[in-house]
Amino acid sequence: MSAAAGARATVAVGAVTAVAAIGLLAWQLSPGRSHLGHDLGGGWPAAGWFTASWLLMTVATMLPTSLPLLRAFAGMLGERRDAGLLVVTVVGGYLAVWTVAGLALAAVDGGVRALIGRTPYAWVVLPLTLLAAGLYQLSGTAARCLTACRSPFGIIARRWSGWRPAGVEAALVGVDHGLFCLGCCAALMTVMFAAGMSSPLLMIALGGVAALHKHAPWGAVLARLTGVALVAAAVLAGAAHLTAGAGHGGH
Repeated sequence: MSAAAGARATVAVGAVTAVAAIGLLAWQLSPGRSHLGHDLGGGWPAAGWFTASWLLMTVATMLPTSLPLLRAFAGMLGERRDAGLLVVTVVGGYLAVWTVAGLALAAVDGGVRALIGRTPYAWVVLPLTLLAAGLYQLSGTAARCLTACRSPFGIIARRWSGWRPAGVEAALVGVDHGLFCLGCCAALMTVMFAAGMSSPLLMIALGGVAALHKHAPWGAVLARLTGVALVAAAVLAGAAHLTAGAGHGGH
């Protein structure tokens, strides 16, 4: 293992994350902030804007949570001449998973909103989203994915064998890690969609919660508490709307 290689990975990830976070905040303050969202209704141009904003969000909030795996992978490679390229390939596989997932989630979100947006039941989107996110957060699938993310050496050992071209195996490490990361952070990302992607500070805060889930000694407990909090938020959101409706009906 090379400590120097791990340190270089840390510096690189920190720099890229900072640039992405600054880019998100600058976008929010720019005249083009209306493009910082998840509406795909405008066809390919809208999809392009979404992909750009989603990638910035992923790099700013989720890539830092991958630092233990990237450090371990870079340290394992040591001073190989292609070490930098292989680490970048891992990141590319990771971001590819998140990009596909983001586009799929945006399409589903747009479809749901279009389906019930003109009905009196549009209000159910938020509480149902929070409820689904909370129940998933408490599921065995989320727990297994979190366990994998908290043990990055297991992902590397599963995909890095030296039997195939190094680039292929590095891409598979990234894809595998991306899938497990998506699996343990899906609830938080769903909440982000429900709240809207136009708040970079909220996205960065959710990324911080995801990092605690993955790396804090008590992260697994916090993940369960997050699930309970999401279910409670769903109940409160639904109750608040029904109470407000009853109050208006009484006048």
